[in-house]
Amino acid sequence: MSQQEPTGYPPRLRALIAGALALATPVVVGAAVSLALHPPGTAEGLAVLLFLALALLAELKPVPLEEDDLSTVSLAFVFILASVILFGWQEAVLVATVSAFVAQVVERKPFERTAFNTAVYALSAFAAALPIFVLGPTAEDPVAITVAALLGGAAFVGVNFAFISLAISFHQGIPVLPLLKEEVRLVGPAFTIQAFLAALAAALWATDPRLLVLMAGPLFTVTLYQRSSLASRRATRDAHTDSLTLIGNNRAYELGLSTALEAATERRAQLSLCLVDVDDFKQINDTYGHPLGDQVLVEIAGLLRAESDCVGTFRFGGDEFAMLMSCGERQARSHVEALYRRLSSAQFSHGASATVSVGVATFPVQATDVETLERAADSALYWAKHNGKNRFCAYSPAVAEAQAPEELERRIERQARLRAAENLIRVVDAKDEYTGAHSDRVALLVESIARQLELDDEQVEQLKLAGRLHDLGKIAIPDRVLQKPGALTPHEEHQLAHHPELGASLLDGMDIRPVDVWIKHHHEHWDGSGYPHGLAGEEIPFGSRLILVADAYDAITTDRSYRDAATPEEALTELSRHAGTQFDPAVVAALQAHLESAGLVAPRELATVVELRVA
Repeated sequence: MSQQEPTGYPPRLRALIAGALALATPVVVGAAVSLALHPPGTAEGLAVLLFLALALLAELKPVPLEEDDLSTVSLAFVFILASVILFGWQEAVLVATVSAFVAQVVERKPFERTAFNTAVYALSAFAAALPIFVLGPTAEDPVAITVAALLGGAAFVGVNFAFISLAISFHQGIPVLPLLKEEVRLVGPAFTIQAFLAALAAALWATDPRLLVLMAGPLFTVTLYQRSSLASRRATRDAHTDSLTLIGNNRAYELGLSTALEAATERRAQLSLCLVDVDDFKQINDTYGHPLGDQVLVEIAGLLRAESDCVGTFRFGGDEFAMLMSCGERQARSHVEALYRRLSSAQFSHGASATVSVGVATFPVQATDVETLERAADSALYWAKHNGKNRFCAYSPAVAEAQAPEELERRIERQARLRAAENLIRVVDAKDEYTGAHSDRVALLVESIARQLELDDEQVEQLKLAGRLHDLGKIAIPDRVLQKPGALTPHEEHQLAHHPELGASLLDGMDIRPVDVWIKHHHEHWDGSGYPHGLAGEEIPFGSRLILVADAYDAITTDRSYRDAATPEEALTELSRHAGTQFDPAVVAALQAHLESAGLVAPRELATVVELRVA
C-alpha cells in the first residue's frame, strides 16, 4: 500500500519511524544470520531469488486503484506471502525487505520514508509467518496452504495498515480510526483477493514450479491492463474537464445533458437545466485584471456544486455556466436561491461582490427534447439579464412573448433606468460598507419571504429590487452620520429619517412603480408610529411592510460596532414581540415559515396570520 509524500516529520511521526526500525532491525538481522548459518540448497536459493525478482517487479509497478494514483496496491504481497508458506519466515522477511528497499531507492524516495516502509514490510512479512508457527508446516495440503495464506495475509495486512495509518495520522493530525477504516474499505478487498492468489501460487509451486508461469504471467498482464485502463479514463476525464475551474466543459455538458434527459425519460422524472451567466464579468476583468477574474470564475464554480439534486456543473468558456438538476422547477428555484445566499456571503479574491443571472427550464413541463430545453432556458436567462441582472427567471410563455421587438425595446429602456438606480446604490455602498452588504442581504430575504407568500415572479422581482434600493436615500446623508458608532443626536436622527423620501425622489421618473412607493414608506409601522406619513395597518403599501421586516431582521442579526449580532432565534423572537405594533403579523409569520424551512430556527407555533392584500 502506498502513502503520500510527507512534507515534514512531526515528533510523533519520527518516534513511530524509530520504533518501526527498532522492531524490524532484529527481525531482519535474525533472518540474515539464520540463512547464513543454514543456507538453502541451490534449487531453493534460486527459487527464493525468483520470488524476490517477482516481488521487486510488482513493487516497482503497483496497481493504481484510483484515477489520481493516490492509492495503489502492490502485488508483491502475493509473492511475499507465498514465500512465507513455501520457504519460511527468514526467506520471506528478506524478500520483503530487499524488494521494498530497492523499489524505494529506485523511485528516489526520502531516506526516512524508505527506512520506514522497508521496516514495515519486514515486520508485516514476519507477522505473516506467525500462523504457520502455530499451524506447523503446510507441506502440500491445499487446505492447509489456503488457511495459512488467509491467516498470514490477515496478519500481514493488520501490521501494514496499522503502521501506515498511524504515520498518516501523525503527519496530517487527523484521527487514526477513520483512516484505518478507509484503508480497509479501499484496499481490503484487494488484499483478500491477493491472499487467495498467494495460496494459489504456493499450491502451483508445490505441484510443479513451472506452473507458476500460469499465474504470474496473467497477474502482471492484469496489472498492466489496469494501469492502461486508468490512464485511458484519466485522458477521458481530462478531455471533459474545464482546465480552469475543474468542472465539466462544453463537451461534458452536451454528453451529460443528453444522458440525463434519457434517464429522466426512462424514469418519467423531471430534469431542470439552469443556465448561469456572471453579471458584468468584463468589468471585473477590466478593473482587476484577468488573473483575478479567472480566480473569481473558479470561486463561482465552487459555489455551484453544493446542491444534492445537482447532476453536474459545467462551464462553456468565458463567464457562462450550466447546472443540471434532477428535480422540478420549484426545487430548482430553491437551489438557486441557496446559490444566491452563498454568493452574497462569499469573499471573492477581487475583494468585491459578484452576482449571476440564472435562467431555468424544466423537462418535460416546458420542453421535450434537448434543443427545446436549451432554447427555453436560454430565453429565461435572456429575460433575467435584461431585467436587472442578479436574478432568477423560470421559463414561461410570458418570457417568450417578452422578447417581441416592441416589448424588448421597452424593457431595454427600463433596464437602462434600473442600471442608473443601481449605480447610485453603489455610491452608497462606497460611503458605508455595512449599507451595501445589508441591502444585498435584505433583497435576498425579501425575495425568500415573497416566495413563501407564493407571489408571482413579477412581484417577487419588484420586491427584490425594492429591497436592493431601499436605502438609496442615504446617498444624501453625511458620512459622519452614517458611520457614527454611537447614538445619534435628535438632529442626526431627523436627517436619517428623511432617507426613504430622498430615495423615492431619486427614482422619480424612472417608471419603476410601485418600487419607489414601497421605498418611500418602508419605515411606516403597523400601529401608525412610523415615518414619513404615519400610515397604519393596510394603509401601508404591501412591499413597504415586507421590506421593514426584512430590514429589521438583518439589522438584528448583523454585527455592529456597538453590539454583537443576535441569533436567528433571538431576532425572530424580537420581531414576533413587535408583530401587530411595529410589524405586519402576516409578514412576520411568513418570515418565520421561511426560517423554519431553511433550518435556521426550530419550528414554533405560528403567529396569527391575517390576509395580505398587495397595495
